Amino acid sequence: MDELRRRWDVKIAPSALIRRLSESTVAWSWAFNFLRLASGVLLLPLLLRQLPKADLGMYYVFLNLSGIVIVLDLGFSPTIGRFVSYAMGGARKLTALGLSDEEPHGSPNYALLWELLLTGRIYYRFLALVTVVLLGTLGSLMVWHKVGETSSVQATWLAWAVCVAAVAAETYFNLWNIFLRNLNQVRAATRISLLAYFVRLVLASALLLSGAGLLSLPVASLVTSLMIRNLSRRRCLRVLAACPEPARVDWRGHFRTIWPNSWRLGIHFGGTYLSINANVLLCSTVFGLEATASYGLSLQIVNIVSGMAAVWPQVKWPAIGQLIARRNLEKLRQLFWPRVWLQLGTYVCLAVAAIALGPGLIRFVGSDKEMLPLAWMILLTVNGFLESNCTLWNTFISMWNQLPMLWPSLAANVVGLALNAGFVHLNGAQPGFLVLGPLLAGSVFNYWFWPRYGARLLYFGLNGAGLHAK
Repeated sequence: MDELRRRWDVKIAPSALIRRLSESTVAWSWAFNFLRLASGVLLLPLLLRQLPKADLGMYYVFLNLSGIVIVLDLGFSPTIGRFVSYAMGGARKLTALGLSDEEPHGSPNYALLWELLLTGRIYYRFLALVTVVLLGTLGSLMVWHKVGETSSVQATWLAWAVCVAAVAAETYFNLWNIFLRNLNQVRAATRISLLAYFVRLVLASALLLSGAGLLSLPVASLVTSLMIRNLSRRRCLRVLAACPEPARVDWRGHFRTIWPNSWRLGIHFGGTYLSINANVLLCSTVFGLEATASYGLSLQIVNIVSGMAAVWPQVKWPAIGQLIARRNLEKLRQLFWPRVWLQLGTYVCLAVAAIALGPGLIRFVGSDKEMLPLAWMILLTVNGFLESNCTLWNTFISMWNQLPMLWPSLAANVVGLALNAGFVHLNGAQPGFLVLGPLLAGSVFNYWFWPRYGARLLYFGLNGAGLHAK
Protein backbone atom coordinates (compact mmCIF):
# COMPACT_ATOMS: atom_id res chain seq x y z
CA MET A 1 0.00 0.00 0.00
CA ASP A 2 2.81 2.40 0.90
CA GLU A 3 4.55 1.61 -2.36
CA LEU A 4 1.37 2.34 -4.33
CA ARG A 5 0.89 5.60 -2.47
CA ARG A 6 4.48 6.59 -3.18
CA ARG A 7 4.06 5.89 -6.90
CA TRP A 8 0.77 7.80 -6.96
CA ASP A 9 2.43 10.79 -5.31
CA VAL A 10 5.16 10.71 -7.94
CA LYS A 11 2.58 10.63 -10.73
CA ILE A 12 0.58 13.56 -9.45
CA ALA A 13 3.60 15.65 -8.46
CA PRO A 14 4.01 17.39 -11.85
CA SER A 15 0.33 18.34 -12.06
CA ALA A 16 0.39 19.49 -8.45
CA LEU A 17 3.46 21.60 -9.20
CA ILE A 18 1.79 23.16 -12.24
CA ARG A 19 -1.33 23.89 -10.19
CA ARG A 20 0.76 25.43 -7.43
CA LEU A 21 2.61 27.65 -9.90
CA SER A 22 -0.68 28.74 -11.50
CA GLU A 23 -1.90 29.83 -8.08
CA SER A 24 1.34 31.60 -7.12
CA THR A 25 1.22 35.39 -7.31
CA VAL A 26 5.03 35.46 -7.31
CA ALA A 27 5.15 33.15 -10.37
CA TRP A 28 2.67 35.36 -12.23
CA SER A 29 4.67 38.48 -11.31
CA TRP A 30 7.89 36.89 -12.55
CA ALA A 31 6.13 35.93 -15.79
CA PHE A 32 4.99 39.52 -16.23
CA ASN A 33 8.54 40.82 -15.66
CA PHE A 34 9.94 38.30 -18.13
CA LEU A 35 7.35 39.32 -20.73
CA ARG A 36 8.25 42.98 -20.34
CA LEU A 37 11.91 42.12 -20.90
CA ALA A 38 11.09 39.84 -23.82
CA SER A 39 8.92 42.50 -25.46
CA GLY A 40 11.93 44.79 -25.71
CA VAL A 41 14.00 42.02 -27.26
CA LEU A 42 11.26 41.12 -29.77
CA LEU A 43 10.07 44.59 -30.69
CA LEU A 44 13.44 46.28 -31.09
CA PRO A 45 14.49 44.23 -34.16
CA LEU A 46 11.09 44.92 -35.75
CA LEU A 47 11.42 48.65 -35.04
CA LEU A 48 14.92 48.68 -36.53
CA ARG A 49 13.73 46.76 -39.59
CA GLN A 50 10.36 48.37 -40.29
CA LEU A 51 10.93 52.03 -39.42
CA PRO A 52 13.12 54.40 -41.46
CA LYS A 53 15.91 56.00 -39.47
CA ALA A 54 14.11 59.33 -39.03
CA ASP A 55 10.87 57.59 -38.02
CA LEU A 56 12.79 55.56 -35.42
CA GLY A 57 14.15 58.80 -34.02
CA MET A 58 10.62 60.19 -33.85
CA TYR A 59 9.50 57.01 -32.05
CA TYR A 60 12.01 57.76 -29.29
CA VAL A 61 10.70 61.33 -29.15
CA PHE A 62 7.19 59.89 -28.61
CA LEU A 63 8.55 57.54 -25.95
CA ASN A 64 10.31 60.27 -23.98
CA LEU A 65 7.35 62.65 -24.14
CA SER A 66 5.03 59.89 -22.88
CA GLY A 67 7.16 59.59 -19.74
CA ILE A 68 5.68 62.86 -18.45
CA VAL A 69 2.91 60.85 -16.77
CA ILE A 70 5.35 59.46 -14.19
CA VAL A 71 6.19 63.01 -13.14
CA LEU A 72 2.59 64.26 -13.18
CA ASP A 73 1.33 61.40 -11.00
CA LEU A 74 3.27 62.90 -8.05
CA GLY A 75 3.12 59.72 -6.01
CA PHE A 76 -0.71 59.65 -6.03
CA SER A 77 -1.08 56.04 -7.18
CA PRO A 78 1.00 54.39 -4.40
CA THR A 79 -0.55 56.72 -1.80
CA ILE A 80 -4.16 55.97 -2.72
CA GLY A 81 -3.20 52.30 -3.00
CA ARG A 82 -1.94 52.37 0.57
CA PHE A 83 -5.20 53.94 1.76
CA VAL A 84 -7.17 51.24 -0.08
CA SER A 85 -5.18 48.66 1.91
CA TYR A 86 -6.09 50.49 5.13
CA ALA A 87 -9.78 50.48 4.20
CA MET A 88 -9.58 46.75 3.39
CA GLY A 89 -8.08 46.33 6.86
CA GLY A 90 -11.16 48.00 8.35
CA ALA A 91 -9.85 51.53 8.93
CA ARG A 92 -12.67 53.86 10.01
CA LYS A 93 -10.82 57.07 9.20
CA LEU A 94 -7.79 58.17 7.19
CA THR A 95 -5.24 60.75 8.29
CA ALA A 96 -2.84 62.82 6.20
CA LEU A 97 0.20 61.58 8.14
CA GLY A 98 0.50 58.50 10.32
CA LEU A 99 -2.39 56.28 11.40
CA SER A 100 -5.78 57.14 12.85
CA ASP A 101 -6.28 56.59 16.60
CA GLU A 102 -9.68 55.02 16.00
CA GLU A 103 -9.90 51.24 16.30
CA PRO A 104 -10.48 49.57 12.90
CA HIS A 105 -13.54 47.55 11.89
CA GLY A 106 -13.28 43.80 11.95
CA SER A 107 -14.12 43.74 8.23
CA PRO A 108 -13.37 45.89 5.15
CA ASN A 109 -14.79 49.42 5.16
CA TYR A 110 -16.62 49.25 1.83
CA ALA A 111 -18.06 52.76 2.14
CA LEU A 112 -14.54 54.19 2.45
CA LEU A 113 -13.36 52.04 -0.46
CA TRP A 114 -16.08 53.52 -2.67
CA GLU A 115 -15.11 57.04 -1.61
CA LEU A 116 -11.45 56.40 -2.43
CA LEU A 117 -12.36 54.93 -5.82
CA LEU A 118 -14.50 57.90 -6.78
CA THR A 119 -11.84 60.33 -5.51
CA GLY A 120 -9.22 58.53 -7.58
CA ARG A 121 -11.40 58.68 -10.68
CA ILE A 122 -11.82 62.45 -10.31
CA TYR A 123 -8.08 62.95 -9.81
CA TYR A 124 -7.06 60.78 -12.77
CA ARG A 125 -9.72 62.36 -14.96
CA PHE A 126 -8.08 65.71 -14.21
CA LEU A 127 -4.59 64.22 -14.72
CA ALA A 128 -5.62 62.78 -18.09
CA LEU A 129 -6.88 66.22 -19.14
CA VAL A 130 -3.62 67.87 -18.05
CA THR A 131 -1.70 65.20 -19.96
CA VAL A 132 -3.66 65.92 -23.15
CA VAL A 133 -3.10 69.68 -22.78
CA LEU A 134 0.65 69.39 -22.13
CA LEU A 135 1.31 66.79 -24.80
CA GLY A 136 -1.03 68.55 -27.21
CA THR A 137 0.82 71.86 -26.83
CA LEU A 138 4.44 71.50 -25.69
CA GLY A 139 4.68 67.93 -26.98
CA SER A 140 3.25 68.87 -30.37
CA LEU A 141 5.72 71.76 -30.56
CA MET A 142 8.62 69.32 -30.16
CA VAL A 143 7.12 66.96 -32.75
CA TRP A 144 6.51 69.86 -35.18
CA HIS A 145 10.17 70.83 -34.92
CA LYS A 146 11.26 67.48 -36.45
CA VAL A 147 8.16 66.19 -38.26
CA GLY A 148 9.46 67.34 -41.64
CA GLU A 149 12.30 64.82 -41.43
CA THR A 150 9.99 61.79 -41.16
CA SER A 151 8.85 59.67 -44.09
CA SER A 152 5.28 61.03 -43.98
CA VAL A 153 4.22 64.22 -42.22
CA GLN A 154 0.53 63.24 -42.20
CA ALA A 155 1.20 59.74 -40.86
CA THR A 156 3.45 61.14 -38.12
CA TRP A 157 0.82 63.63 -36.95
CA LEU A 158 -1.83 60.89 -36.95
CA ALA A 159 0.49 58.64 -34.93
CA TRP A 160 1.17 61.48 -32.48
CA ALA A 161 -2.56 62.14 -32.03
CA VAL A 162 -3.16 58.45 -31.26
CA CYS A 163 -0.14 58.48 -28.93
CA VAL A 164 -1.58 61.40 -26.92
CA ALA A 165 -4.94 59.60 -26.69
CA ALA A 166 -3.21 56.37 -25.63
CA VAL A 167 -1.18 58.06 -22.88
CA ALA A 168 -4.28 59.83 -21.54
CA ALA A 169 -6.30 56.59 -21.64
CA GLU A 170 -3.57 54.63 -19.87
CA THR A 171 -3.34 57.34 -17.21
CA TYR A 172 -7.06 57.29 -16.50
CA PHE A 173 -7.88 53.61 -16.95
CA ASN A 174 -4.89 52.25 -15.00
CA LEU A 175 -6.58 53.38 -11.77
CA TRP A 176 -8.79 50.29 -11.92
CA ASN A 177 -5.79 47.95 -11.96
CA ILE A 178 -4.08 49.89 -9.15
CA PHE A 179 -7.28 49.71 -7.11
CA LEU A 180 -7.76 45.99 -7.83
CA ARG A 181 -4.19 45.19 -6.74
CA ASN A 182 -4.65 46.99 -3.41
CA LEU A 183 -7.96 45.24 -2.76
CA ASN A 184 -5.56 42.33 -2.15
CA GLN A 185 -6.40 40.93 -5.57
CA VAL A 186 -2.74 40.99 -6.61
CA ARG A 187 -2.84 37.77 -8.60
CA ALA A 188 -5.91 38.85 -10.58
CA ALA A 189 -4.40 42.28 -11.29
CA THR A 190 -1.11 40.71 -12.41
CA ARG A 191 -2.88 38.22 -14.68
CA ILE A 192 -4.80 41.05 -16.33
CA SER A 193 -1.59 43.06 -16.83
CA LEU A 194 0.18 39.99 -18.22
CA LEU A 195 -2.63 39.28 -20.69
CA ALA A 196 -2.78 42.92 -21.78
CA TYR A 197 0.99 43.11 -22.24
CA PHE A 198 0.94 39.93 -24.34
CA VAL A 199 -1.83 41.33 -26.54
CA ARG A 200 0.08 44.62 -26.82
CA LEU A 201 3.20 42.77 -27.95
CA VAL A 202 1.35 40.67 -30.55
CA LEU A 203 -0.72 43.57 -31.88
CA ALA A 204 2.26 45.95 -32.11
CA SER A 205 4.31 43.30 -33.92
CA ALA A 206 1.48 42.58 -36.36
CA LEU A 207 0.98 46.27 -37.11
CA LEU A 208 4.70 46.84 -37.64
CA LEU A 209 4.89 43.90 -40.03
CA SER A 210 1.83 45.17 -41.93
CA GLY A 211 3.49 48.57 -42.49
CA ALA A 212 1.60 50.69 -39.95
CA GLY A 213 4.87 52.34 -38.91
CA LEU A 214 4.69 54.88 -36.08
CA LEU A 215 1.01 54.09 -35.55
CA SER A 216 1.78 50.54 -34.40
CA LEU A 217 2.72 51.01 -30.76
CA PRO A 218 0.23 53.83 -29.90
CA VAL A 219 -2.67 51.79 -31.35
CA ALA A 220 -1.57 48.68 -29.43
CA SER A 221 -1.25 50.73 -26.24
CA LEU A 222 -4.71 52.28 -26.66
CA VAL A 223 -6.37 48.91 -27.26
CA THR A 224 -4.75 47.21 -24.29
CA SER A 225 -5.51 50.17 -21.98
CA LEU A 226 -9.18 49.60 -22.71
CA MET A 227 -8.70 45.88 -22.03
CA ILE A 228 -7.07 46.56 -18.64
CA ARG A 229 -9.85 48.98 -17.76
CA ASN A 230 -12.69 46.61 -18.59
CA LEU A 231 -11.23 43.50 -16.95
CA SER A 232 -10.00 45.30 -13.82
CA ARG A 233 -13.22 47.29 -13.43
CA ARG A 234 -15.31 44.12 -13.56
CA ARG A 235 -13.25 42.50 -10.79
CA CYS A 236 -13.25 45.66 -8.65
CA LEU A 237 -17.02 46.06 -8.82
CA ARG A 238 -17.42 42.40 -7.88
CA VAL A 239 -15.43 43.03 -4.67
CA LEU A 240 -17.30 46.27 -3.91
CA ALA A 241 -20.73 44.75 -4.53
CA ALA A 242 -21.22 44.32 -0.75
CA CYS A 243 -21.96 48.06 -0.50
CA PRO A 244 -23.89 50.35 -2.88
CA GLU A 245 -22.11 53.23 -4.59
CA PRO A 246 -22.64 56.50 -2.64
CA ALA A 247 -24.54 59.32 -4.31
CA ARG A 248 -22.06 61.99 -3.19
CA VAL A 249 -18.45 61.90 -2.05
CA ASP A 250 -16.37 64.54 -0.28
CA TRP A 251 -13.53 64.07 -2.76
CA ARG A 252 -11.93 67.39 -1.82
CA GLY A 253 -11.59 66.23 1.77
CA HIS A 254 -10.08 62.91 0.70
CA PHE A 255 -7.71 64.70 -1.65
CA ARG A 256 -6.51 66.91 1.20
CA THR A 257 -5.81 63.74 3.16
CA ILE A 258 -3.97 62.03 0.29
CA TRP A 259 -1.95 65.00 -0.93
CA PRO A 260 0.56 65.59 1.93
CA ASN A 261 2.27 62.22 1.50
CA SER A 262 1.55 62.04 -2.23
CA TRP A 263 3.72 65.03 -3.15
CA ARG A 264 6.46 63.85 -0.79
CA LEU A 265 6.47 60.44 -2.45
CA GLY A 266 6.51 62.12 -5.86
CA ILE A 267 9.61 64.12 -4.89
CA HIS A 268 11.23 60.96 -3.50
CA PHE A 269 10.69 59.04 -6.76
CA GLY A 270 11.62 62.05 -8.87
CA GLY A 271 14.90 62.55 -7.00
CA THR A 272 15.90 58.93 -7.54
CA TYR A 273 14.95 59.10 -11.23
CA LEU A 274 16.91 62.31 -11.82
CA SER A 275 19.94 61.00 -9.92
CA ILE A 276 20.15 57.87 -12.09
CA ASN A 277 19.78 59.84 -15.31
CA ALA A 278 22.29 62.46 -14.18
CA ASN A 279 24.91 59.75 -13.60
CA VAL A 280 24.26 58.30 -17.05
CA LEU A 281 24.59 61.81 -18.56
CA LEU A 282 27.83 62.35 -16.61
CA CYS A 283 29.19 59.07 -17.97
CA SER A 284 28.36 59.92 -21.59
CA THR A 285 29.79 63.43 -21.26
CA VAL A 286 33.12 62.40 -19.72
CA PHE A 287 33.76 58.91 -21.13
CA GLY A 288 31.72 58.85 -24.38
CA LEU A 289 28.90 56.67 -25.69
CA GLU A 290 30.82 53.39 -25.90
CA ALA A 291 31.77 53.56 -22.23
CA THR A 292 28.20 54.59 -21.40
CA ALA A 293 26.97 51.43 -23.14
CA SER A 294 29.08 49.33 -20.76
CA TYR A 295 27.96 51.27 -17.68
CA GLY A 296 24.31 51.37 -18.80
CA LEU A 297 24.24 47.63 -19.57
CA SER A 298 25.70 46.78 -16.15
CA LEU A 299 23.24 49.09 -14.43
CA GLN A 300 20.35 47.55 -16.35
CA ILE A 301 21.42 44.03 -15.33
CA VAL A 302 21.53 45.04 -11.64
CA ASN A 303 18.13 46.72 -11.96
CA ILE A 304 16.68 43.53 -13.46
CA VAL A 305 18.12 41.49 -10.59
CA SER A 306 16.66 43.93 -8.05
CA GLY A 307 13.28 43.94 -9.78
CA MET A 308 13.05 40.15 -9.86
CA ALA A 309 14.04 39.84 -6.19
CA ALA A 310 11.60 42.56 -5.12
CA VAL A 311 8.63 40.51 -6.35
CA TRP A 312 8.57 38.54 -3.06
CA PRO A 313 7.44 41.46 -0.84
CA GLN A 314 5.76 43.30 -3.71
CA VAL A 315 2.87 40.84 -3.93
CA LYS A 316 2.20 41.19 -0.19
CA TRP A 317 2.11 44.99 0.20
CA PRO A 318 -1.73 45.13 0.17
CA ALA A 319 -1.92 42.45 2.87
CA ILE A 320 0.81 44.25 4.85
CA GLY A 321 -1.21 47.47 4.67
CA GLN A 322 -4.26 45.67 6.07
CA LEU A 323 -2.27 44.26 9.00
CA ILE A 324 -0.83 47.71 9.73
CA ALA A 325 -4.34 49.19 9.77
CA ARG A 326 -5.36 46.50 12.28
CA ARG A 327 -2.18 47.03 14.39
CA ASN A 328 -1.58 43.28 14.24
CA LEU A 329 2.20 43.33 14.70
CA GLU A 330 2.55 39.62 15.40
CA LYS A 331 1.00 38.54 12.08
CA LEU A 332 2.83 41.39 10.37
CA ARG A 333 6.18 39.98 11.52
CA GLN A 334 5.15 36.47 10.48
CA LEU A 335 4.30 37.72 7.00
CA PHE A 336 7.09 40.25 6.44
CA TRP A 337 10.30 38.64 7.72
CA PRO A 338 10.19 35.61 5.36
CA ARG A 339 9.69 37.99 2.45
CA VAL A 340 12.72 40.02 3.51
CA TRP A 341 14.96 36.95 3.49
CA LEU A 342 13.48 35.69 0.23
CA GLN A 343 14.19 39.02 -1.47
CA LEU A 344 17.76 39.22 -0.18
CA GLY A 345 18.49 35.57 -0.95
CA THR A 346 17.05 35.84 -4.45
CA TYR A 347 19.10 38.97 -5.10
CA VAL A 348 22.34 37.27 -4.06
CA CYS A 349 21.66 34.19 -6.22
CA LEU A 350 20.72 36.23 -9.30
CA ALA A 351 23.62 38.66 -8.83
CA VAL A 352 26.15 35.82 -8.61
CA ALA A 353 24.63 34.25 -11.73
CA ALA A 354 24.74 37.58 -13.58
CA ILE A 355 28.39 38.18 -12.74
CA ALA A 356 29.42 34.60 -13.55
CA LEU A 357 27.32 34.00 -16.67
CA GLY A 358 26.70 37.50 -18.02
CA PRO A 359 29.87 37.97 -20.10
CA GLY A 360 29.49 34.50 -21.67
CA LEU A 361 25.84 35.08 -22.55
CA ILE A 362 26.67 38.43 -24.13
CA ARG A 363 29.34 36.77 -26.29
CA PHE A 364 26.96 33.91 -27.11
CA VAL A 365 24.37 36.22 -28.66
CA GLY A 366 27.11 37.65 -30.81
CA SER A 367 27.12 41.11 -29.29
CA ASP A 368 30.24 43.29 -29.08
CA LYS A 369 28.88 44.89 -25.89
CA GLU A 370 30.40 44.17 -22.49
CA MET A 371 29.73 44.70 -18.81
CA LEU A 372 31.96 46.63 -16.44
CA PRO A 373 35.17 44.87 -15.33
CA LEU A 374 34.72 42.21 -12.65
CA ALA A 375 35.79 44.32 -9.65
CA TRP A 376 33.49 47.20 -10.56
CA MET A 377 30.65 44.80 -11.36
CA ILE A 378 30.97 43.26 -7.89
CA LEU A 379 30.87 46.72 -6.29
CA LEU A 380 27.84 47.62 -8.41
CA THR A 381 25.95 44.53 -7.24
CA VAL A 382 26.96 45.20 -3.62
CA ASN A 383 25.54 48.71 -3.90
CA GLY A 384 22.45 47.26 -5.57
CA PHE A 385 22.04 44.83 -2.66
CA LEU A 386 22.27 47.61 -0.06
CA GLU A 387 20.02 49.88 -2.10
CA SER A 388 17.35 47.21 -2.68
CA ASN A 389 17.34 46.35 1.04
CA CYS A 390 17.01 50.06 1.90
CA THR A 391 14.21 50.44 -0.67
CA LEU A 392 12.40 47.46 0.83
CA TRP A 393 12.44 48.99 4.31
CA ASN A 394 11.62 52.47 2.97
CA THR A 395 8.53 51.01 1.31
CA PHE A 396 7.61 49.29 4.56
CA ILE A 397 8.03 52.58 6.47
CA SER A 398 5.85 54.38 3.92
CA MET A 399 3.13 51.80 4.53
CA TRP A 400 2.71 53.46 7.93
CA ASN A 401 1.73 56.66 6.08
CA GLN A 402 4.95 58.53 6.86
CA LEU A 403 8.03 59.41 4.80
CA PRO A 404 10.84 60.37 7.19
CA MET A 405 13.38 59.11 4.66
CA LEU A 406 12.51 61.77 2.05
CA TRP A 407 15.10 64.47 2.77
CA PRO A 408 17.97 62.11 3.75
CA SER A 409 17.34 60.22 0.51
CA LEU A 410 17.45 63.40 -1.58
CA ALA A 411 20.59 64.53 0.25
CA ALA A 412 22.28 61.20 -0.49
CA ASN A 413 21.37 61.51 -4.18
CA VAL A 414 22.93 64.99 -4.35
CA VAL A 415 26.06 63.95 -2.42
CA GLY A 416 26.50 60.80 -4.51
CA LEU A 417 26.25 62.79 -7.74
CA ALA A 418 28.70 65.42 -6.44
CA LEU A 419 31.19 62.71 -5.46
CA ASN A 420 30.90 61.13 -8.89
CA ALA A 421 31.47 64.50 -10.56
CA GLY A 422 34.79 64.61 -8.72
CA PHE A 423 35.74 60.95 -9.18
CA VAL A 424 35.40 60.99 -12.98
CA HIS A 425 38.04 63.73 -13.25
CA LEU A 426 40.70 61.84 -11.29
CA ASN A 427 43.74 60.48 -13.12
CA GLY A 428 42.95 57.08 -14.61
CA ALA A 429 39.19 57.50 -14.07
CA GLN A 430 36.90 54.96 -15.75
CA PRO A 431 33.11 54.36 -15.87
CA GLY A 432 33.29 52.06 -12.85
CA PHE A 433 34.12 55.09 -10.68
CA LEU A 434 30.44 56.06 -10.99
CA VAL A 435 29.63 53.16 -8.64
CA LEU A 436 31.51 54.82 -5.78
CA GLY A 437 29.40 57.95 -5.27
CA PRO A 438 26.05 56.24 -4.54
CA LEU A 439 27.77 53.49 -2.50
CA LEU A 440 29.62 55.94 -0.23
CA ALA A 441 26.73 58.41 0.11
CA GLY A 442 24.23 55.67 0.94
CA SER A 443 26.52 53.91 3.40
CA VAL A 444 26.99 57.03 5.52
CA PHE A 445 23.39 56.96 6.76
CA ASN A 446 20.53 55.60 4.64
CA TYR A 447 21.72 52.04 4.03
CA TRP A 448 21.91 51.17 7.74
CA PHE A 449 19.57 53.62 9.49
CA TRP A 450 16.28 52.98 7.65
CA PRO A 451 16.41 49.15 7.87
CA ARG A 452 17.03 49.57 11.61
CA TYR A 453 14.17 52.06 11.96
CA GLY A 454 11.87 49.83 9.90
CA ALA A 455 12.66 46.86 12.13
CA ARG A 456 11.69 48.94 15.19
CA LEU A 457 8.38 49.74 13.49
CA LEU A 458 7.86 46.05 12.85
CA TYR A 459 8.27 45.18 16.53
CA PHE A 460 7.03 48.25 18.40
CA GLY A 461 4.67 50.04 15.98
CA LEU A 462 4.51 53.72 15.15
CA ASN A 463 4.57 54.94 18.75
CA GLY A 464 7.60 52.88 19.75
CA ALA A 465 9.83 53.36 16.69
CA GLY A 466 11.40 56.52 18.10
CA LEU A 467 11.01 58.84 15.10
CA HIS A 468 8.07 60.67 13.58
CA ALA A 469 9.64 62.67 10.78
CA LYS A 470 7.30 64.12 8.19
